[in-house]
Amino acid sequence: MGAYSFSAYVEKEGGGEVEERLVYGEKFVRNHSGSKPYVHMNTDGFFVTPGYVMLDNFEPISFSSTPEETAGNYIKRGCSLLLIQHLVTSIRHYRQLYDEFLNKLSGIPVNYMVVPVINAKLIKAEMVRFFARKGCPFLCIEVDLINDLKNVSWEWLVQAQAYKRIPLTIRVKDSENTSNNYSELWSSLSKQYGIIKLSELQDDEIVSFQNLKDSGIFPSRGRFTSGGQADYNLFWKIQHSLIDEQEKFIYHNPVPNVTIMNGQVKQVNQTLVDRKPGTHIQVKLHKHFV
Repeated sequence: MGAYSFSAYVEKEGGGEVEERLVYGEKFVRNHSGSKPYVHMNTDGFFVTPGYVMLDNFEPISFSSTPEETAGNYIKRGCSLLLIQHLVTSIRHYRQLYDEFLNKLSGIPVNYMVVPVINAKLIKAEMVRFFARKGCPFLCIEVDLINDLKNVSWEWLVQAQAYKRIPLTIRVKDSENTSNNYSELWSSLSKQYGIIKLSELQDDEIVSFQNLKDSGIFPSRGRFTSGGQADYNLFWKIQHSLIDEQEKFIYHNPVPNVTIMNGQVKQVNQTLVDRKPGTHIQVKLHKHFV
């Protein structure tokens, strides 16, 4: 879309305000770049949000028979970076299975990262090091029973984390089992062993801002940040007239009229207009901005 500017509500500590954002090619930039003049894009009548970073809880890509179509559904909901969960089921062949999983994702139209999900009974220190080298944003440890957490060799995992500081988090397999306070035990274990972890359990589909920072996804994505990817959504205000505050908008779970990814229009009025494959994004530095 070239070089242009637009006005958007920017979240900050203690509130937010409307600011002008400059786009040059695929990136948000701080100052005018290049020789071409900037065109101002009029966003009056629209809510503007950053592109959403989502975890594929709603429609898991790994279980989809049509991953391209499923990924397109996420774009229609405003997702510009999809964190795709990869269930690790083998201690011996997990490297090969990871490569095969990446091949399955090669044609999907959204940018993506891979989040390994490893059962607490299977996780090994070498897995932590391997997936950190592969640029995964974090590792998810799946828990069947509360004693599973107590039986993990945390000292070895923490030692492996030191290589690239990749965070860990947990997911309870039976999410309806609330008889045990997994969150409290996880917090206690993290303090006891010095586990590098996501600050918040990622239960929601849209990744929290703190977890974006912990995982190294921010500042490249998730906010209107100079140097970050030009990913954003436009929502026609008339369709959401009951929502009069931009900062509360995201919680109403609307679908955008337009989604921009890497500075290019991906969908308009719930129709994909660009089906070019996305890119496998890898984290270079975890917890750098925490």
